[in-house]
Amino acid sequence: MSIKKGYSLVELLVVLSILFLIIGYCGIKCNKFKEVYSNSIEVDFSNNYILHMLQNSSLYCKNENKSGRLDFGFDNRVKFYCDEKLIKVYEIPKEFKFVNADLFNCNININNLGVIYTACRISYKDKKEKLHDITIRVGSHYVKVK
Repeated sequence: MSIKKGYSLVELLVVLSILFLIIGYCGIKCNKFKEVYSNSIEVDFSNNYILHMLQNSSLYCKNENKSGRLDFGFDNRVKFYCDEKLIKVYEIPKEFKFVNADLFNCNININNLGVIYTACRISYKDKKEKLHDITIRVGSHYVKVK
């Protein structure tokens, strides 16, 4: 009597079904992980992006020795003007929405020395409708993210 070395069809199907169950379980867990952490990652990105936008606009005005302004539209866009000439348009993620806070005419003014002289609070809602605030102090380049 000869002994066959190898796997039978039933053994192969059992091993493949176990592998597919493990792969499916890992796929579901990875998807839930992405859902949980993607919002917090995008909030951090948006906070840093707004701070970057404020700093770059301030430096541009200082280097050009011209005054400028940041115009916050409610279409997720922020337009930077220097001497009423459009310089750059910034966008935050589509799922986020600026909400009307205490922005004076939705503008932040910057003088020719690069100093922000509009004290305000920039507020936006994330995907989960949670409100986030960025507070700007006049003349000190102090910005607080809440």
